Amino acid sequence: MVITLSNYHFEATVISRGKGRSLAKSLNYITGERVRDSYLGKTYYSKRDDVLMQKIYLPENVPTHFNNLQSLCDEMDKCEKRCDARTARAFVGSLPNELPYDSLEHIVSFFIKECFTSRGICAIAAIHEGRNDADPSKNNPHVHIITATRTADENGFSRNKCREYDNKEYLRYWRKQWELAQNRAYSHNGRDERVSCKSYKDRDIIKLKPIRHRSRIDWQKELEGLNTLKDDINRAIKKARQRKAERERDELSRQRSR
Repeated sequence: MVITLSNYHFEATVISRGKGRSLAKSLNYITGERVRDSYLGKTYYSKRDDVLMQKIYLPENVPTHFNNLQSLCDEMDKCEKRCDARTARAFVGSLPNELPYDSLEHIVSFFIKECFTSRGICAIAAIHEGRNDADPSKNNPHVHIITATRTADENGFSRNKCREYDNKEYLRYWRKQWELAQNRAYSHNGRDERVSCKSYKDRDIIKLKPIRHRSRIDWQKELEGLNTLKDDINRAIKKARQRKAERERDELSRQRSR
């Protein structure tokens, strides 16, 4: 079997009042649902038409009202008193365009259970279609995940934050689990593709820049026939990758012919 490496993207950030980020606004952005910020007294109404799935994932035995997006948002905000508090963690992960929708949902569910709900952490996830009508092979399905910074049980959220998650070893762990979840789905679908969370340096791929993440606005501009600087940069990066791959294939052929 010839293994083909597909694109891998996973990033983790914090939602911090000190950096001007609102938990409610972030939840509205990923879900397209109306969400009120009880701390700021603002309501966010932006709608989306590209949400394939949105779901709240909860540990066992948490209060039943945590199943409601607004209630969960209020409880997460209520835990934090400081004006510069970190109210949540946010993750973005690319999903395989080659796999059917149910496999994408399984990837997300498997990852969240392994990394969060089994450890008492609540999570909200939304899969975005990343649709490219001009060329479906360039669809960019991805998931946004927002998690609490505290564990929860039947009494609600803990008084103490999970500060150990600030450690870089957890970022490495989450990245590895995102790799495993996708490769598990590829295998279950009988596909040869795989992803790797390793950096180019760790894979002995030198001086190849990563493809830059494209926002929803970038996709809209492409559909309108407009070019962006990010598109030009990505095209140059892809050409450099293709040239390097061709050189590696030529070198491999020469070695085999000796």
